[in-house]
Amino acid sequence: MKTPAYKPFIDSVGKTVHHLNTIAVGLSGVEVGKCTKPEELNISWNPSNIKHSSRDARQFTLKATIVFVAEELCTYNSLIIGSPNIGNITLPKDADRSQKHLALTEHLKINDPALQLGPLLLIHWRNRIIHRKSTASLTASQIMALKDANNQIKDNYKHLCSYKLLEDFNIGLPTLKDVSSLIAMTINYVHAVENHIPEPESKEDLENWLKNLDLYNEYERAQRVALSKHNPLGYMTNFFNTQCPKLLTAYKLFC
Repeated sequence: MKTPAYKPFIDSVGKTVHHLNTIAVGLSGVEVGKCTKPEELNISWNPSNIKHSSRDARQFTLKATIVFVAEELCTYNSLIIGSPNIGNITLPKDADRSQKHLALTEHLKINDPALQLGPLLLIHWRNRIIHRKSTASLTASQIMALKDANNQIKDNYKHLCSYKLLEDFNIGLPTLKDVSSLIAMTINYVHAVENHIPEPESKEDLENWLKNLDLYNEYERAQRVALSKHNPLGYMTNFFNTQCPKLLTAYKLFC
C-alpha cells in the first residue's frame, strides 16, 4: 500500500529537490557574473571573491539539504516502525536513527546496497554536519558492500562512483551529484518499503495507524461531530481527505 507516511515524505523531499536545483542554477549564474544583486534588495553583499562565495554557498545548500532530507527519512522510518501489520521489529535499547534504519531494512529484507546503505550514509552525513565531533560512519563491511555495488550504482544513478561518494563523505565535502544521488536512493528505498506494507485489515489496524500518526483524538472528535451532520459519511470523508487520504478506503470498509 501507499502508507499515510508516504505522501508527506514525497511532497517534502520533492520540494527540497526543487529548491536545491533552483539554488544551484542561481549560484551558477552568480559565479559567472550573470546574476547580480538587484538595487532594491536591501542586504549587505560585497564578496571579495565571487567564485569562492558562490561555491561556499553551494556547500552550505548541499549540507542543509542533507540535513533536511535525513530528517524526513528518519520521521518516515519511525512512522513505519510503529505501523500496524508490519510485525515485530527488533530494535536495540534506545535505538538511534541509523539503528532504526538498519533494523527496518533487515526486517523487510531490503538488501540492495543502494537502498539500504545510501540512506544510511545520508543519516551519518547528517550527524556529522549537526555534531562536529561525530564520527558516524558505515562499518567496514558496509563500505565494502557499497564499493562492490559500484557498477550497479553507476548504471542506476547517473554514473555516480561509490568510491568517490565515500571519499567526499570522509572529507565532508558533498557534491551536487552526491546529494542528488543519495536523495534518489532514499526515494527508491521508500518505494521499496511501501511495497512491503500490507493494507489495513480491520478497524483496529485503522485506529492503530491513526494513533501512530497522532490523529486518533482528532478522529474521535470528528466522529462525534459527524453524528450531528446531515451527511456523516461526507463529513468523515472530508476529514480523511484532509488529514490522511490513504486511510479513507479502510475507513469506508471497516467503519
